[in-house]
Amino acid sequence: DDEELELLSKDDKIVIYEKNGKKYKRFVPIREKVNEILDFFDIVVRGKGGVENGLDVFERNYLEEAIMHVFTELKITTHPDSLFEEGIKEVNGRIIQSQVRKKEPEILQIYEYIEKRYKEAPDAKRLLHAIKPFLRTGSKPIFDGQTNLGTNVKQSLDESRLINFNISQLEEGFLRPIAFHVILNYLWEYFAKNPQHATRRKFIYCDEIWQFIDNEQTVAFFEKIARRIRKRHGGLCYASQDFVRLLRNPKSRGILTNSHTLLFLKQNKIDKEEVRRNFDITEGELNILFGNPAKGEGILKTGDSSIWLRTDPSDEELLFIESNPAVLEEMLKQKEMQMR
Repeated sequence: DDEELELLSKDDKIVIYEKNGKKYKRFVPIREKVNEILDFFDIVVRGKGGVENGLDVFERNYLEEAIMHVFTELKITTHPDSLFEEGIKEVNGRIIQSQVRKKEPEILQIYEYIEKRYKEAPDAKRLLHAIKPFLRTGSKPIFDGQTNLGTNVKQSLDESRLINFNISQLEEGFLRPIAFHVILNYLWEYFAKNPQHATRRKFIYCDEIWQFIDNEQTVAFFEKIARRIRKRHGGLCYASQDFVRLLRNPKSRGILTNSHTLLFLKQNKIDKEEVRRNFDITEGELNILFGNPAKGEGILKTGDSSIWLRTDPSDEELLFIESNPAVLEEMLKQKEMQMR
């Protein structure tokens, strides 16, 4: 899209093709990917709760040098074909012939490059110490390796109508925000931007976004998706209990600005003036939201129009979205008893 095109230089390799009378440019946004990888490491070095400082200028330089070295080693350029290689591979139990996707850069490759060249540099020590637990040999190895949907899972984003990423069991305040950022990036690259799905309607759903509002990199990336996903024939849907935090954060406020449709459910009474001041909601609608609405009852606003409604999810939908293990176990037991 336009933002990616702005990062191209005259020496970058692109492919121009024509479809339905229109010309399109295909390329790998290398510079954007470098920035996204830097954002990942910035979250890592901030530590639990994000209390540490982000990457300094020296650490960013070491990382950028290492990332570009790995891209060069893998022979990945701005040309789309550089992401593939000829051959036969087994991927998730399937034999793939002809062009197969190359392996992508891994944390270990970046760490080893910096460690080999700069381990004695004082301004590289913090970075190396921060990354080490995230290596496949460390205590937090889940991010070091090739991305997949799980061991023995043969379905892919291309084949499944609905995929749920449950990160509720990950460490709150550290691993969970990192996982959210990684999954969001993965869905943007492999789902929303997939040219095979250019004409299909697609949606990314994110629950409890308030948990990640204080993470500057994730909020910026989420806001980017909110702005750009419509160009990809897609939509972004998110839920938040504490939406006032979104309003008060300049970056996350941009997420609300790019949201055409909003569903307001039961609100905390202390937020009434915030809702009145920021949204065109009538006094009658405010009374519904801040009275005692039933579960699932609320006001749906699309543009200048609004409607009073109540959602009624099916048992199957409730099973799919339930994230509390104890509640889910009880629901499954009840379902099993009903089937006897």
